[in-house]
Amino acid sequence: MKNNPVNTDLPLFCPREGCVCYQSYDNKITKDGIYITKSDMVPRQMFYCHGGGHRFSETGYSELFGKHGSFKEYEQAAKLSTYGISANATADVLGRDVRTVEQWQKALGSKGQQLHYFLCLHIGINVLFLQMDELWSYFKNKSRQLWVFIALESETKFWVSFELGSRTICTACRLVKGLRRLGKWGDDHILKVTTDKSAAYKNALANIMGDIQYAYLQIVKRRVKRRLVTVKKFFVKGMAEDFSEKLRTPPLLRD
Repeated sequence: MKNNPVNTDLPLFCPREGCVCYQSYDNKITKDGIYITKSDMVPRQMFYCHGGGHRFSETGYSELFGKHGSFKEYEQAAKLSTYGISANATADVLGRDVRTVEQWQKALGSKGQQLHYFLCLHIGINVLFLQMDELWSYFKNKSRQLWVFIALESETKFWVSFELGSRTICTACRLVKGLRRLGKWGDDHILKVTTDKSAAYKNALANIMGDIQYAYLQIVKRRVKRRLVTVKKFFVKGMAEDFSEKLRTPPLLRD
């Protein structure tokens, strides 16, 4: 059987907010020459918006437009950030002002988030088994706690969404609201959800996902000196049978 490759070409749209065809996929966008900036000798693509009658740069698709850096510097800043390198250290390595690097990091983070949302919404995700959890860290010092609420597809560990904030129902609600916008939930199957015993998830699911079919299991693990001692399961919604069948290869993409 011949496998048909997935089409990964992204459709073009006008990124200029003042344009009458802003983000419209029905609008015709064509390439319209290249240009070179003072800070980068790598040619950049120009496009022409036929509906709005104007030109725009390929960097117009992100907040990097007008940030006066090269594509190589953007790439290096992104890689250094993934290793946890601070803006000050990155600026020192690249020989740039720290304020410039901070602008790049913010723009790169925004662009990465936009791409993730686009892939989830345009290609579509069909998650059958959702796992939500949180990670603890701190900002500058340990007295300033920072929690990362994450939602994963249980089998593949695909990061569906995440939120930063305090360990409260407000952060959990933002996470679940983001999930609701990204996926097509419970239309032809029961969504399976697992979390720890935090009441924030229970309330957020009931308030935001209450109109869809889902089975909800809380898993509580007890550790002593980092060694797992006990694992207890509490079925909040649904029964053990809902979680008994192991998902073979749950699809992340839908037709």
